[in-house]
Amino acid sequence: MKKIIITLFISLLAYTGTSTAQIIHGSTYSSSTTYKSRMNLSTHYQGELNFGYGLGGKIKEDGEKYDANYSRAFIETIHGVRINKYAFAGVGVGFQYAYDEEWEMGTLPIFVDLKGYYPVTADFAPYVAIDLGYSVGLFSNGGDTPGGFYASYGIGLNYRKLNFGIGWQHQAFSDYDAKINSFFVKIGIKF
Repeated sequence: MKKIIITLFISLLAYTGTSTAQIIHGSTYSSSTTYKSRMNLSTHYQGELNFGYGLGGKIKEDGEKYDANYSRAFIETIHGVRINKYAFAGVGVGFQYAYDEEWEMGTLPIFVDLKGYYPVTADFAPYVAIDLGYSVGLFSNGGDTPGGFYASYGIGLNYRKLNFGIGWQHQAFSDYDAKINSFFVKIGIKF
């Protein structure tokens, strides 16, 4: 079952990455429109495909804090509207695979992504980002597959179509009354 879910998720990501239709004010335009000319338009579609890694972090369970070995690789895709050259709002979905010597777990974060950009040039724009949503537990060899509130706060840089970000992820596991906060780094492409 786990392999089927992972295969379906990767297929979804590949499909969204190959889409060539872009939305501007309810109409489409040709794929020959350049990236720089799209950035000068007021409202347009923007998508991202990011790969990243989250470090272990701290777990808070029943009022006590201790180190968590919740390191995980993740992939995410985000699709939405670049409102103007300073603001973006979209919806994202990802897959996180956490592992340890004794256990493994997969989760599916579904979230709203908001970004504020500060374009320095047409090719270079630092940003701040916040993701808020829910992480669905997919599988776990430790028994129950927990899910719960998901949030991510970070800063990043866009250079042309490349995306680089660092930040802080918060994951709550409602079944266990536990929360994990950890540092992450990600790299990806913007289309």
